[in-house]
Amino acid sequence: MSCGRPFPVHVFPQVIKNAVYEVEQHTQAPQALIAASVLGVISLACQNRIDVCRLNNLRSPVSLFLLTLADSGERKSTVDKLLMKPLYQLEEEWFEKYTQELIIWRNEETTFSIEKKALMSKLKSDIRRNKDHSTTNERLKTLLSANPKTPVRFRQIFNDATPAAIKDYLSGCWRSIGLMSDEAGTIFNGYALNELPFINKMWDGAMFTVERKSEPDKLIKDARMTLSLMVQPDVFKKGYLERKGDTAKGIGFFARCLMCQPSSTQGYRQITSPVVSSEHLPVFHKRLMEIVNESIVRNDENARQCLRFSAEAEKNWIEFYNKVESEMGLIGFLSNFKDYASKMAENMARIAALLHKFNGDEGDISLSAVEAAVEISAWYVDEYVRIFSKPQTLLLVSSEADELYSWIKDYCYRCVVPYIRKTTILQYGPNRFRNRSKANELLSTLYSQKKIRAEKIGKTIFIQPVDILI
Repeated sequence: MSCGRPFPVHVFPQVIKNAVYEVEQHTQAPQALIAASVLGVISLACQNRIDVCRLNNLRSPVSLFLLTLADSGERKSTVDKLLMKPLYQLEEEWFEKYTQELIIWRNEETTFSIEKKALMSKLKSDIRRNKDHSTTNERLKTLLSANPKTPVRFRQIFNDATPAAIKDYLSGCWRSIGLMSDEAGTIFNGYALNELPFINKMWDGAMFTVERKSEPDKLIKDARMTLSLMVQPDVFKKGYLERKGDTAKGIGFFARCLMCQPSSTQGYRQITSPVVSSEHLPVFHKRLMEIVNESIVRNDENARQCLRFSAEAEKNWIEFYNKVESEMGLIGFLSNFKDYASKMAENMARIAALLHKFNGDEGDISLSAVEAAVEISAWYVDEYVRIFSKPQTLLLVSSEADELYSWIKDYCYRCVVPYIRKTTILQYGPNRFRNRSKANELLSTLYSQKKIRAEKIGKTIFIQPVDILI
């Protein structure tokens, strides 16, 4: 696969940008891989504190689904450990606390069971002997009301849990989690992504009913889920795509994902200086944990702040939305990727809100946050198109596109018209371009090169060379 353009790290707020550069110094991993991991960490931290509001009070989560394709040896695990360090420490603290509470609960439960058994035995005896059992009955009621509560294991990070386990957890007392993995092969080959409609619902922040035959129904309401998965390209493409790719694309899972395949740095990781900076990651971690601790103290989905765009930022968001929409039509750059393009404006809004929140900015989402989000979103659009486009010989396509362009211009000159119908190309154009898919491919290339305009009137598509003078 050809190399994509560099990730626009420079648009990040200073604290994030410094952290990315410092992790890159320590690991020499691809910048895009580090940036994707950073976005996943920020999404996990912020998703339970904020939502984002767009036009007409459309409110949505800020959770991101990130999927990064990177070969073994790209130092995925090292990057993950550096950026997630305080979150992993918190998970350990929570588990230790849960373990201690579990020991106490088991002791209390043993005592409770003995007392309950004794009172029930006495109650049965009193009833059998026709004795007054009101006192025993009241004691039993009091005991049952004080039944020791099973301790809850709080956690934010899941690796390869089953959909059932994730559902049970989100229908409990904590409704913000991340499905995070630096080696997600087990996730793509396992159970976690077996129920993609459920995963999609979590991206949407929608309500979901959990039905069990032997248990009362449970309700997942207003939960939040971040996906940040790094997987080897062969595992994803030759394994998951072949087995479930059509399903994942068909129901919109891929459309929700920010996907990329960063260029490898292997073979270029030379040590030029043994001294690297170490002051920026602690600043990033400090801000990260400030937001996470807010979520722990105020674990209430109703307390989420809904961030809105400033007037300038909203104008910029609308321009991005309209640009994406225009590229979806006719023979635009995204005409073959309409499902993905339809989610990009919302993903861009989510990224803008995350950057605003993490940077500690007050008030409405700023223009600078939206401009940064536009750059990042546009980069992910290019990556998605690059990953899912059919392999082609670029030189040949360019040459064929130029040939078709010359024919179109010649036709317009000969007929003294400023445009040509697409059906005319299919009927009278060069023989090898009369195939509909081939013509669409070449017209799309010309459109992306801004050599032609396209307009649809009724059911007819009209093509106009941009530099023709009639």
